[in-house]
Amino acid sequence: MKLKLFLFFLLFVITASPQNSINLIVFPQLVNTDFSSLIPSNELQNNVRVFCVEISPQGVPVIIKGVFEWRKTGSNDFLELGNFETRSFISRNFCNEDLGSAEISIKSFNSNRDLWNENLRIGVPSGTYRINVMLYDQTGNNLLAQDTENLSFLNPAQTLQIINPRVGLTYDAGNIIIEWTPVLGVDYYSITANTRTNPSQSLEEALNSGIPLVNNRNVGINTSTNLRDILERELVPGSEAVIQVVANISGPSGGNRLFSQIVNFYTLTPDAPQTSVLNLRLRNILSRLPSSPLLSLLENNQINLSEVTIRRDDGTIMTVEELLEFLESNPDNILRIEIE
Repeated sequence: MKLKLFLFFLLFVITASPQNSINLIVFPQLVNTDFSSLIPSNELQNNVRVFCVEISPQGVPVIIKGVFEWRKTGSNDFLELGNFETRSFISRNFCNEDLGSAEISIKSFNSNRDLWNENLRIGVPSGTYRINVMLYDQTGNNLLAQDTENLSFLNPAQTLQIINPRVGLTYDAGNIIIEWTPVLGVDYYSITANTRTNPSQSLEEALNSGIPLVNNRNVGINTSTNLRDILERELVPGSEAVIQVVANISGPSGGNRLFSQIVNFYTLTPDAPQTSVLNLRLRNILSRLPSSPLLSLLENNQINLSEVTIRRDDGTIMTVEELLEFLESNPDNILRIEIE
């Protein structure tokens, strides 16, 4: 009889003390546009499912704390992007869409916006991302369990690309057309441009140093603009410039910002011959079109515009300057340029 009582007591102790556990499940096959869903805020819920959490036991008061981290490419250390803490709630399984809801409300959230912007400014998610979740009792003082998972992303190609100006090319400072690929659902595009005064500067450092040429200028929903029309200070001929386009998309937690790559280019020196300026303007036009034999001839110095005769359909002569003005004023109406 004593043995039976002892066994009953032992069974009672085991069943009354279930093991606390938390299991973090991430969805590794994310696309780049899902990246903004990780940004901690008081509205963590999002239509994109990034991770789910399994808690055991269920039905008891608990608190969840989470930390988001990023390790840059080439770095050995993780940096904290942000963190959050829920208020006490009755434990159950949930996904990131449930955070910030009435059932699982957010008590506090913090984010390193500079680090997020640095990350996003690269244009695509890069490096390694890590989510840490910790299970606490309802006081928030006693850690019961924790779990950690890393994230990877699909579609590493740039989602927003600057088409022109092209990296490393030289342009006439008075006529630089900026063009970029469209982004679905964009509210507006914004542009930042600056000069690069020191070759040891990274492109990002140059973009954010001193007084910019263009300071986050809203250019609407068009996918091209003339740099001359949005300059806030003069672009000096003979200088190196950097430029970036941002697609601004409304949504939860302040929406999303997609950054293009940062492009660097050069402006023609003030004493450049007029023929060089004309060649440069025509090269800029041709670079926006499909492969052109004329562009190849210009780049290889196999043709001199001063020796070219341009005739209209009616046989009258058009000057090179007139042709360039027409082409620059009608960029969307030019499909191709052929040479006989």
